[in-house]
Amino acid sequence: MKKDAVSLKFTAIAIKAGIVLSFIALFAMPYAAHLYKYVSIGSNDVTLPLLITFYLCAAAGFVILFILDRLVNNIRKEEVFTKQNVKYLRTLSYCCFFIAVVCLVFAAFRFLSLIITFGALFFALILRVIKNCFEEAVRLKEENDYTI
Repeated sequence: MKKDAVSLKFTAIAIKAGIVLSFIALFAMPYAAHLYKYVSIGSNDVTLPLLITFYLCAAAGFVILFILDRLVNNIRKEEVFTKQNVKYLRTLSYCCFFIAVVCLVFAAFRFLSLIITFGALFFALILRVIKNCFEEAVRLKEENDYTI
């Protein structure tokens, strides 16, 4: 049981660090995009599409980080199979789908962004399966609670 508490605490700290680092990245991205223009192999300037893609994905990323924080807090409180967690998992999957669509559009400028597209789609599908499992577990839990 102690390992689980340490793991949850480490996860919570990692999520909070991710939030801080993502916030810093919001301010650093214009400089990184400008630098990318000079190191990029392509002949066309993609600074603006890159920034738009980044900020749209960052918005979804912040939602993901805050929801992960709430999920970890619920697990700490031993509230695992709840309707709220099912909603959180659904929202996480929608955010991954959103990132996939945004990166798919950016693939018109940089083909390699398809790697992120497929990764985001893969995570979205995994989250949908986990969400469906949680949904069924919540249903069984409620059925069991009413039986007693």
